[in-house]
Amino acid sequence: MRALIKLSLLLLLLSPLAVAAVIWSALSAAPLVTQQATLSHQDIARAKDILRNNDPRYLPAGTSHTLDIGHHDLDLAANYLLQRLARGNARLDLQTDLLHLQMTLQLPHVPFRNHLNVEAGIAANAGRPQIASLQIGSLHIPAPLAVFLVRRAAGLMYDEAQMDSAVALLQDVRIMPDRLRLTYQWNPVMLEQARDSLLTHSDREALRFYHDRLIHLQSRGVGLRGSVTDLLSAMFAEARDRSRDHSPVGENIALLTVLGTWASGHNINRLVPGSTRRPKAFRLKIERRMDFAQHFLASAALAARGDSVLSDAVGLFKEISDTDRGSGFSFTDIAADRAGTRFGELAARSVDDARRVQALLADGVSDTDLVPPVRDLPEHLDTHAFQAQFQYVGSPAYQDMMREIEHRIDATRLYRD
Repeated sequence: MRALIKLSLLLLLLSPLAVAAVIWSALSAAPLVTQQATLSHQDIARAKDILRNNDPRYLPAGTSHTLDIGHHDLDLAANYLLQRLARGNARLDLQTDLLHLQMTLQLPHVPFRNHLNVEAGIAANAGRPQIASLQIGSLHIPAPLAVFLVRRAAGLMYDEAQMDSAVALLQDVRIMPDRLRLTYQWNPVMLEQARDSLLTHSDREALRFYHDRLIHLQSRGVGLRGSVTDLLSAMFAEARDRSRDHSPVGENIALLTVLGTWASGHNINRLVPGSTRRPKAFRLKIERRMDFAQHFLASAALAARGDSVLSDAVGLFKEISDTDRGSGFSFTDIAADRAGTRFGELAARSVDDARRVQALLADGVSDTDLVPPVRDLPEHLDTHAFQAQFQYVGSPAYQDMMREIEHRIDATRLYRD
């Protein structure tokens, strides 16, 4: 009995030490991956082509489809997702039947060993993905244990039925030195399951609330025409009231998601499936221009949801596209995009910032509180005019213009206080 008691005490003492040793081995003092991937307008253009050519929504249920993803796009997607979900970087290497992934997650609140470095090998075995190797820091995880841990982690986000549906969806995986080839059988139910897994009950409730409030305000003549400020004031007053019982950050994100989706012309009912009511067409303006309001709200929605990188890249892509067709490259639109991005970031940055934005907007703002005066900036530049004045995106002259835009945004009331 005495020996059993001693053994029990020893295990109690060793357990915290063992856990500490595992954590120490898993963390690293230096990052494994240091590269910073950024989205360019060319990347956005290529992604839009991939999505347009492989949009599964137009496939009949049960149809098989093959998707090729090039090495560069795969590497960029991994980096974007890591930067979107956490502070991290990734590097991918493709070989025949093997994908080698390296990634680093930064842990800002850990004082010393504040990097989580992960190396994984994913093999294509008889057309199915399989974990071949996994190392976290200096810890080598046996493949069977790695499979178990990954499945348990996935189980925190998805139920068993959703995971089984995802496995059944993927029919074949081929890994080649220059690309990843996926063959899948389309099942429309997967879209509904993905949305349900990403949105909590409170998310859906908040989205429906602001969707319904938008329609209600329009029925009273608010949000139909004129400046966007009247609608924003009314909506953020609602957010301020609801934040007494809900997260102000969550309320701001839901509000801007609804307005950004509506302003960009997407079907807002996808946010609130089952609703038979739809808001009237977007006709609001900033500085008497509807395109400014659209750019501002769409970028604010992306940034509030943590997609400021994508917001900037999408805005730049549109302007580059317009140099060859459409209205031409406009730094005025870029300014509206950047102002919207800054606004969305501020509205969701912290509880204090979220409440401050609610208070300022609810009390009333002017157009120039949202987007500074920018009508004197170059706009409607075709390809030749843009090249003659700015040479290329990222040139010294281009960077000077971007710094001027940021300087003007910094001087607005929202960011000056």
